[in-house]
Amino acid sequence: MNMSFRNERESKPDMPYMRTATLLRTEAIKLAQRVFDLQKKAPSLRTQELQRLYEMIESFEIQPQKEKDVDLTICQGKVAIADQLGKHANAALQQAVYVTFLHDNYVLLQCTPGATATCELRVEEMITALTVANRHLAMFEALKNLEGKHYGVKAAKGGNTKNQRPSNNVTTQLVHAMVKGMLYRNPNFQKLDKTTAADKMATRIFKVNSEYEILDIANPDDLKHLVRNVLFEISKKRGVQERSRLNGDRLQLGHSLRHSFPKQDTEESRQMDLDAARTLGRIEGVRATLILQLKQRFGDLPTSAIEKLEASNDMDQLQTYAEQLVEVRSLDDVIQNLQ
Repeated sequence: MNMSFRNERESKPDMPYMRTATLLRTEAIKLAQRVFDLQKKAPSLRTQELQRLYEMIESFEIQPQKEKDVDLTICQGKVAIADQLGKHANAALQQAVYVTFLHDNYVLLQCTPGATATCELRVEEMITALTVANRHLAMFEALKNLEGKHYGVKAAKGGNTKNQRPSNNVTTQLVHAMVKGMLYRNPNFQKLDKTTAADKMATRIFKVNSEYEILDIANPDDLKHLVRNVLFEISKKRGVQERSRLNGDRLQLGHSLRHSFPKQDTEESRQMDLDAARTLGRIEGVRATLILQLKQRFGDLPTSAIEKLEASNDMDQLQTYAEQLVEVRSLDDVIQNLQ
């Protein structure tokens, strides 16, 4: 059988969920290529490996859908790290190939008029598999960064400085600037209630971010809440509400409690959920890696430290600390610098 990574079949864009399934398949292919790039595997060997995994899934020799748990244990030492690299790379590839397998053998065949529920179930399976694959990829990348830097080997100094994504404070400032820009260019936003305006603005920001990768957005709803808060702040500063600051805060809280963001069942909203799931999977993997490394280095962590680590969604900051862990002298060196 020709494997779907090479065989581009014609999809049915008019069918519900079909475009989402196609996007999921595309992301799975990108993920597999990322693993191969890190492994520096030759193109011919990549095709063979993907075909081998596809055939193993077809014959039920492997069943990635049953392997949803990601082992986050990190063992130091050259041999141990090499072994873990192999396991996470293979697991990520299996899940990525399973996404394609579902697309070819279920979605394309079962997504027919009147079969929306069945198609939705398969798409959810694809999202789950891709999320697990991204968690394994995050572990794989973290372990790659540890190669040659385990505690028995002094980390090499120098090298190129890692480009950092915006911190949480800078993220808020960027969103604030984008919201002000949209209000200036489209005054109609000011005529909408804050929840509706925030929903529309957040969707625009998310789409731009998907193209330019400015921010790490793990939850579209969090972005919507942030945009709505920014709208209230701007409204207060402009003196739109002639009330005291306290009453203004009460009004904002009351509005937020009364108005929830609408649940959209569109291709656009499903794409947003897909992008967020991919980002969240990678953040969870990097964060769990850092927590485990800190435990191995400094012993049991205080509850306050764990809570602060779990609250951090700055993926590049977390990964930077994981990379530099061999150089820090105390737990406070890491914790005090988290946003």
